[in-house]
Amino acid sequence: MNVNESFACPICGSLNAMNMLELNCGNFDGSLLYQTVKLNGCLQCGHIFNMLSPTDRINLMKYYDEEYAPTHLGATIKKHDCRKIYDKYAIERYDQVYDLLSSLINTDARVLDIGCGMGGFLDYLDAKGIKNLSGIDPSKNYVNFSGEKNNYTIKLGSAESIPFDNHYFDLLVMDQVLEHLAEPGRAFQEAKRVLVDGGLFYIGVPDASRYDTTYFFDFFWFLIREHIQHFDLEHLLMLAEKHGFELVGSLKNETPIMSEKMMMPNLSVIFRLNGNKKTTQKCFRLVKGIETYVANELERLDRKKAAIQQKLMESQRPVYAWGIGREFLYLYASAGLNKCAISGLIDANPFKRLNCVVDGKKITDQTILSSAMPNSVLIITAIAHTDAIGSELDMLHYSGELSDLLEHNKE
Repeated sequence: MNVNESFACPICGSLNAMNMLELNCGNFDGSLLYQTVKLNGCLQCGHIFNMLSPTDRINLMKYYDEEYAPTHLGATIKKHDCRKIYDKYAIERYDQVYDLLSSLINTDARVLDIGCGMGGFLDYLDAKGIKNLSGIDPSKNYVNFSGEKNNYTIKLGSAESIPFDNHYFDLLVMDQVLEHLAEPGRAFQEAKRVLVDGGLFYIGVPDASRYDTTYFFDFFWFLIREHIQHFDLEHLLMLAEKHGFELVGSLKNETPIMSEKMMMPNLSVIFRLNGNKKTTQKCFRLVKGIETYVANELERLDRKKAAIQQKLMESQRPVYAWGIGREFLYLYASAGLNKCAISGLIDANPFKRLNCVVDGKKITDQTILSSAMPNSVLIITAIAHTDAIGSELDMLHYSGELSDLLEHNKE
């Protein structure tokens, strides 16, 4: 791959694009994940994507296995895609996918879950009586964790390289994967190879046309830097038709992830392989929508910068942060939290406490708050878990101030 190819629009191949945002998202020390999101809008077809250098692409693939998967596997409670461990949010998502597919397949259909993680959806389908199940994931950590199944196996593989024979499957399921791929067209090429004639291809992605309708935290859908493609229905259809797939059905809904406080605008689409290719069209509604979304989020960022400077930076009061993830790193790098008197970083994840550092600052558990000064300030940056953390604070008898910095995010 040459440099020009790495910057080309993943749908139409055009090199003619406009930069819509450059956002410093912060990073753990030594992380492989690229730090600055450079958001592009294709001037030829209107697709929105993150511009990655060839090095960014290589490091992103390493990141999944060396940082992303270990962090999830190291969580105190392994939810969502973990084998035999479901939470209500995973079940709700699985139900929605199954309801869309159930009338189109039978129990003998050969089904492949692409990007199956820890095998949660495969277990769900197994319980529904689907007999011929397979899964692939590019992370050795996930594949090793899942191990051998009684009724199916999980193999090392990816959407761009599926380790199965030609025309083997009746249905491919690829839920919350396509947005992670630098070259999503290769996933359609592989799907075409391994599907039978008339086979079905289910795809679920975050719906970029509704990023601004499901506010959770500033720029949240761009802070997920692993999401490097931002699809709406029109551009997903463009990509599918370019590779010989036709639309069977689609569904737009909102799916809770982590908590009811965070709703993902979900787009579920079913395509059928028919071999008839269509020329890429043009649609710029998404570009206009993302421009508005970016402008609104920049205003929120400005308000946070002002609040941090007035309440924390100028006073240099001791500051603690609870929840060292995307939200914290963004506030640290872009909103000025790095200029405050950081006295403690807190997270419940053992992997982060053992392996992750921010500007040389180690991550600890919450017991550090028992020795906090009365003039200290605590910011809960694990936004999805504020209620649970609040309950723990009562037991810790924290004597400092609980910041309201993030309470008015949506204003």
